[in-house]
Amino acid sequence: MQIKTEIINGKELAARFRSAGKMVVDKIDKALYKAALIVERSAKLLVHVDTGRCRASITHRLIPANAEVGTRVSYAPALEKRYPFLKPALDNNEMEIKRILHKGLTDTLAATFKGFTKIF
Repeated sequence: MQIKTEIINGKELAARFRSAGKMVVDKIDKALYKAALIVERSAKLLVHVDTGRCRASITHRLIPANAEVGTRVSYAPALEKRYPFLKPALDNNEMEIKRILHKGLTDTLAATFKGFTKIF
């Protein structure tokens, strides 16, 4: 006689992960947007100001699963080389960005497993 038990309901779990795909992307995008705003604000505070043109041009954009912060002002690369503002804005906020991304992923996983009762 053989006795067996199902440790985890794999079919239900797989179905939940498949359906969570869009939710994961949405949460990551929201977290990236929040992180980009933090870096943008920080860069605007750090940039060397003569006329304010470069500061005013610093912006962010969200690309699926990615975010960018920068400026299209032609002299920005030279300015960044002499008075860094973009790299320090990212570096100074690294821990907060990691916290935001971690929370977004953790919330998504928690929502995926919510109500999942057939573990044992």
